[in-house]
Amino acid sequence: MKKSIAAFLSLAAMIACQKTENPGLQDYSTVKIAPVITKVTDVNFEEGDMIGLTIMRGDAAYAENEPLTFSDGVFSGNLLWYAEAAETSDITAYYPYSADGMPATFSVAADQTGSGYQASDLIAGTKPDVTPSATAVTVNFRHLLTKILLNITNDSGSEITAVKLSGSKLTADVNLDALTVSVSDAAEAEDITAQAVSAGSQYRAIVIPQTVAFRLSVTTADGKTLGQDLASTELKSGGQYAMTARITQEGLKVTVAGEIDNWTDEGEIGPDVPSEEVTFEEFDGYFIYDGERYNTVTLANGSVWMAEPMRYIPEGYTPSSDPTADSHIWYPYMLENDGEATSINASRAVALTDEESIKEKGYLYDWAIALGTDEITPENAVTFEGAQGICPPGWHIPTRADFFNLCGLSNAAQGETGNQINEEALFYDSTYGGGKWTSYDEAGWNYVLTGARMKSSYTGTAKYQLTQLYSGNTSLEDMYGQSGLTYIMSSTFYKSGTSNLQFFAQMTTFSKTYPEGRINVSFAHYESGVQLRCVKDAE
Repeated sequence: MKKSIAAFLSLAAMIACQKTENPGLQDYSTVKIAPVITKVTDVNFEEGDMIGLTIMRGDAAYAENEPLTFSDGVFSGNLLWYAEAAETSDITAYYPYSADGMPATFSVAADQTGSGYQASDLIAGTKPDVTPSATAVTVNFRHLLTKILLNITNDSGSEITAVKLSGSKLTADVNLDALTVSVSDAAEAEDITAQAVSAGSQYRAIVIPQTVAFRLSVTTADGKTLGQDLASTELKSGGQYAMTARITQEGLKVTVAGEIDNWTDEGEIGPDVPSEEVTFEEFDGYFIYDGERYNTVTLANGSVWMAEPMRYIPEGYTPSSDPTADSHIWYPYMLENDGEATSINASRAVALTDEESIKEKGYLYDWAIALGTDEITPENAVTFEGAQGICPPGWHIPTRADFFNLCGLSNAAQGETGNQINEEALFYDSTYGGGKWTSYDEAGWNYVLTGARMKSSYTGTAKYQLTQLYSGNTSLEDMYGQSGLTYIMSSTFYKSGTSNLQFFAQMTTFSKTYPEGRINVSFAHYESGVQLRCVKDAE
């Protein structure tokens, strides 16, 4: 595992098609893990890392300690889901993988100066009642051991050559089903040599949770070893503890800060609400969010909107330029043609990763990451109406009503019949029977055409939308070649079927009938990647 920040670990079952005759599951599915890690502050998976996965169907093991290897952003192997799609199973996964099976005992390394630190970080998670599906099966993984962080000020005049913690036992009894560990009574206390994070100033070690009175010792290049006994402390599973030490020529002085954070509670993203560390300042006509300036516009109906697309990246996520990847966030794109833009569909789409394009078009988000949730299900989909999600404090992801009050045309919601019309809506145009794209721009809304990363069903392959503007569907000649079908996310649930969970979204339509673009509230699959704009909460 490499050194970098991380946020939380997810388990996903995603489709890799191999045909089967079973009517309950149209395609066998390769079991894959998509790691978006629980915040560790210092590790992330890299190519070749392995985890062990066990799938239990009742009392029988469908898969036992199946090794999955990390590559191209996911863990995968040869394991396929069982064909009986309606039958549930329980999942357990852990890192680091052991060919001997899921560990009943686990020992941290005595020497953690090299790879011993990463190999000592036992991480595991479980998920009950899982059925084979293309829907992400999120499993929150947790650190089962304890992290010690040592911050050292060296005033001794000699370089530090070793930092050791003495007095703790290095082996634990493990129950992965319950996600618990307990120090092994038979184990003997040993020394642990800590790993340097920043040589001479910061060190770290993974230890077994237990009640222990450590002795900290620091060896310097002049041959001196300075030590101090520390007070007895009860170390908790998943907890991080800090020590601050100062070395002088006379000795070593240590202060124990106590438990400062739990690894699993240190701060979550993704798709959750932005942490307190994300800066936000609001001004007249703009705000600054996580260091990025966004223009805002106050419309005639009093609503205040972002006047440009969102480009915030939640911690632990990386935008993808591959629309088929289940990365939750994607780069914007441009449409390319073999010649002039003379047909409804472009030849291809090319991801735009340059700073200028991202500033203009923002990123494309799926609903889970934007709403700040690990998983969207038919049961919880109705709970996100008006959610803040990844919007800044005091702002929220627009609701269907927010968009309907702008364009005046919407698909029917639950309990409604036929298209819904609001002729009093701000940008409603009677000749268009809905909102008008040019009217949005005239009001300063700055309607950016970003297209969408479309997915039509759980098993469908996602792709960038290729609909383009050309002489046959718009009178706006300077817009030729741009995306003609753009969705902007709402937080309002539309409906769910067996293979198509959907949310409302504001949509553009350009045609000979609507050459300046009709705007209405339609719907999109929740795994699609679409533009996001936030609207300010009503006072």
